[in-house]
Amino acid sequence: MTLHSIFIATILCLCTLAVQGKPLVVGISTWNHYPTSVAGFKQSLTLKGLIEGKDVIYLERSAEANKDKQREIAELFKAKKVDLVYSLTTSGTVIIKQVMPETTPIVFSIVTYPADAGLIESMEYSANNLVGTSNYVPEKFFHKIIEGVFPHAKSVLIFHRYAEPNSKIQAVNLKRLIKKTGADVKIVSAKSLEDLNNKAKKYIDKLSPEVLVTTTDTLMQNGGEQVLIKLAKKYKLAILSSNKSGIELGATLGPVADFKILGSMSGLMAVEILKESTLPSHIASKYMQPPLILVNKTAQKKLSISIPEHFKNVRYVD
Repeated sequence: MTLHSIFIATILCLCTLAVQGKPLVVGISTWNHYPTSVAGFKQSLTLKGLIEGKDVIYLERSAEANKDKQREIAELFKAKKVDLVYSLTTSGTVIIKQVMPETTPIVFSIVTYPADAGLIESMEYSANNLVGTSNYVPEKFFHKIIEGVFPHAKSVLIFHRYAEPNSKIQAVNLKRLIKKTGADVKIVSAKSLEDLNNKAKKYIDKLSPEVLVTTTDTLMQNGGEQVLIKLAKKYKLAILSSNKSGIELGATLGPVADFKILGSMSGLMAVEILKESTLPSHIASKYMQPPLILVNKTAQKKLSISIPEHFKNVRYVD
């Protein structure tokens, strides 16, 4: 271990120890809300003896998906010398990492590809002051659903946010696997909700797809899914969704990561850092395994879709 590493390790350990009678301060940066994730995170800390208001104070902020506001939040956390930051989404966590000192532990969640995004070195070893949970769902589950639920699909459209690296990676991987079912697969990139609506109409009219597929990016999670749900109802199409909230709102089904469960997992990592002085680099980042196969009953009934009996971990929502 280098002198620099020893210095950082020492400071990190000191930063996680609350001064006697003084609660720890945890900055929570939600990027654009995600209340269930925050609830899961706090629940883990409470269950492990860190009581809000007594042992820990939460400094909770949302940037409303605005990068400038997120930078202001990070600067606030830095000025307040918080003991740990809980940060949500790739876009939000990239800024938190840029601003916060290397001596401040950062626990993240709802980051699809944390290593590819440059936040950590690998899921097994971060090599820095970050660790957390990914909402990535292996593409093999999408292939499994297309093959089992839509075996005769001839055309599939995949939608994602333009110029969002993680989203593009996911879309390309989905296309590669779904093509193995024999369907023709088209990726559609959109810059905004209006752009998404216009392009979706264009390609639905042109290609007559049986299935629409969404990614886990910020466009889909912040209104994009609703745009596609509205169109799917009009054209009587199925939506294979990557987002739990999207399926709850009317998308047909999909393999999803539960944000509350991921938040709870991240919370346990925070406890290990805060109570046991464990370095983030000594904790492995994690996925939710296996994911839920979430099915919207109403959408399923309208499209007369059958769920194969061999599918495991299936849950239904109305």
